[in-house]
Amino acid sequence: MRLRKPGSRASKASPQAARERAASRAEKKRSSPRPAGRREATTESAGAFASVAKRSAAELLGIARELIRIPAALYMRVAEKLGGWVLAAWLRVWPYLLALWRLAGRGLAWAERVATPARVTVAVALLTALALAGSQWADLSAISVGTDAYKGLENVAPAPEVSEKTVGSAHLWLGIPLAIVAALLIVGSARGRPGLARLLVPVGIAVVAISLLVDRPEGLDEGREALEYESVTAELLPGFWAQLVSGVVLILLAAVLARVLQPDRTTRRPAREGSGRSKGGLLRRPRGLRRTAEAGR
Repeated sequence: MRLRKPGSRASKASPQAARERAASRAEKKRSSPRPAGRREATTESAGAFASVAKRSAAELLGIARELIRIPAALYMRVAEKLGGWVLAAWLRVWPYLLALWRLAGRGLAWAERVATPARVTVAVALLTALALAGSQWADLSAISVGTDAYKGLENVAPAPEVSEKTVGSAHLWLGIPLAIVAALLIVGSARGRPGLARLLVPVGIAVVAISLLVDRPEGLDEGREALEYESVTAELLPGFWAQLVSGVVLILLAAVLARVLQPDRTTRRPAREGSGRSKGGLLRRPRGLRRTAEAGR
């Protein structure tokens, strides 16, 4: 068997074949598909998640728009109809409101001209005299029996009343002539004699005295009912208080009427035509000039 020498052809061709084999291997590696790395997989998954999130956000935004748009459209329709009705009603009512405002202005202007303090005071005084006369037919007091048995039931079933007294019957109807006298004094003071208003003071004092000294004891007197029944009570009614208040008001209005009905006293001072003019109308010379003139003469 013959051995090849190191410098033979086979030994010379081996490096070239090795290069060819290496090149073919590299070509195969390039042509064969390589598996994706970790970074590429992470990037692809993040991109897919972002696209899904964008689509979901767009869907949610669309749903929210619809949820807002539908109620808003309904509200605008209803508001438009209601606004039309309100506008139509306002256009019909507005002329009447203007007329009422003008009428109120005219009434206020008339009241400013007519309702002077003196006239208002006179009207109040006359109404007070009328109230005094009307209180004479009102009930003075009421006598109830068996009040102990009706405790706690006053609002449901009050105790029965056995008798009532009128205000005028307690003092022989003296309140009516007093009311007539008060009305005459008020009218007389309003017709140019304001001093008559001061006479309302004794009339009012008489009414108060009758109310406290005569009517009150008479109204609280239980009478024979106290002997015939048990637990009898007497209570003063609004007629008594109306008469008493009328007397007090007449006393107070006396001073007011006497003041507001006084005629206006305007003291006019005569205008001085000239402080330096003499009785004859000539100018007076100062004393120093007069002495100088006399000395020169």
